[in-house]
Amino acid sequence: MIERLDGILLADNACENFLKEYQNPEFKEWIVANVSEIEDCAKTEQDNPWHIYNCLEHILHSVEEINKQTKGLDLSERRMLAYVMFFHDIGKPKTKFRRFAKAYQREVDSFFNHNNVGVEIANEVLGNFNFSKSEQEQIKALIKEHDMFINLTLDNQNGRKLLSKDVLLDKIYDFDKVGDGEKLMQYLIYVAKADNRAQNPEMTKESLRKLDIAQAYLNEIHKEKQLQCFV
Repeated sequence: MIERLDGILLADNACENFLKEYQNPEFKEWIVANVSEIEDCAKTEQDNPWHIYNCLEHILHSVEEINKQTKGLDLSERRMLAYVMFFHDIGKPKTKFRRFAKAYQREVDSFFNHNNVGVEIANEVLGNFNFSKSEQEQIKALIKEHDMFINLTLDNQNGRKLLSKDVLLDKIYDFDKVGDGEKLMQYLIYVAKADNRAQNPEMTKESLRKLDIAQAYLNEIHKEKQLQCFV
């Protein structure tokens, strides 16, 4: 069954394939037995201007989006990142609540701290999917930080931290505790782009521009490290 799920998640049409297989009682029973929150995600709507899909559909579209970015990577890396997206919003059903959002002048669905709940869920179930301990730690680190760029700004508005090379370097240092920090930062940018591209395109233009700037900073960091190697 794991190979079957791998084949679904690594396909170009992962969303269509998964939802079709989800109608198969045998597959559904297996996936729900291993990740019960999938059923909750299928029932969780996202009434928020940023979203156009329910939680499960968004997850699956984000898997498709990361696959587009990782075609040049090794299969083990592609698989790991596909599962990062499969689990990145798994904590949303448990954190959903309604609130009035001044920015939109109406009530919306919100999911504060869903990343931390997602890490807790992933910690319990990732061992069921043939990932090494190292891969599990990297997946959890990326789930925890998948919304990092939302909290950064390009113009220092609203008291949020400014996106900068130093911010990326600090996070690379943290990522070094579970793997290759620079590589994990590149993965995080892939993850954030996939997440955005599976959202409402009318809302994500600025977020994607921010990620392009983050990519430019990461490229500079890489070049500087390469130069240091020759000194």
